[in-house]
Amino acid sequence: MFEGNKCPYCGKVFLSTDDIVVCPECGTPHHRTCYMEHNSCANYDKHGVFEWTSDKQDTAVFPSAIDNDKDKENICRYCGQVNKPFSKYCSKCGNLLNNSNTVFPIKESATVIEVEQISADAKIDGIPIRDWLVYLGPTSPSFIRSFLKQNDNNSKWGFSLGAFFFPVLYYLYYKIWDIAIIILLIDVLCNAPTILLQLKYPIASLIGMSAAKFSTIADILSYSYLAIILIISLFSKTIVRNKSSKKIKQIRRSCTNENDYNSLLVKKSCPNKIVVSIIIVIYIVSFLYLLFT
Repeated sequence: MFEGNKCPYCGKVFLSTDDIVVCPECGTPHHRTCYMEHNSCANYDKHGVFEWTSDKQDTAVFPSAIDNDKDKENICRYCGQVNKPFSKYCSKCGNLLNNSNTVFPIKESATVIEVEQISADAKIDGIPIRDWLVYLGPTSPSFIRSFLKQNDNNSKWGFSLGAFFFPVLYYLYYKIWDIAIIILLIDVLCNAPTILLQLKYPIASLIGMSAAKFSTIADILSYSYLAIILIISLFSKTIVRNKSSKKIKQIRRSCTNENDYNSLLVKKSCPNKIVVSIIIVIYIVSFLYLLFT
């Protein structure tokens, strides 16, 4: 929605593929890298008396959004998206509806959950839903739905297929380092015997054990690993909820004003693309090695 406008810091025109952060005070868009480099809005000194408007007339604040005749359609005044009548957030850009002047620094590519039956200031674990959406990134809608269902049912269950099939990647994606490391260690300990057998390494004879007995132990450990991962995955979304809640609250405590908090929340948000990319490469290389050896 900011295409054709210019970043106030670098002066470059925004493209549809750019990662953009919007100032929560005045609505000025910036490239994320520019915003984080300067750690403030380019129009910081004008806050209170200034509200950003588009350089392009066709992308400015949509008059139809404040047209009483069309208000029933719940049109977003920032991107023009037509939303369901009682939606609180725009399903396209994520900004608050009902002609709100609040703009949040959310990733434009993120999908935003529709919360028709939830007030705009609704909270989960004392944290506004809006902050959850920013921190958890593109997958946040499914988590919000699960968290709300947990609250309704007073339950701790929260199964995820991703956590079962790719447990290490799953927790690294959400920056839950300790759980990822624990699962990786369990993986190595439980599956190492099976890998050694596949590589035809004479480990059984080296430790004075028959090959049949060692193979049985290897099978037991492999099945034990699957059982452990299944149990953990049954609570995977609860783990993400508890760990993320602590991190969001830590970010809140470390900031003295809302602008700094919003900026840091975006900076610390999921996923950790670098770590995940490295682990994926390691998994692929390991798989290919076992496949062709």
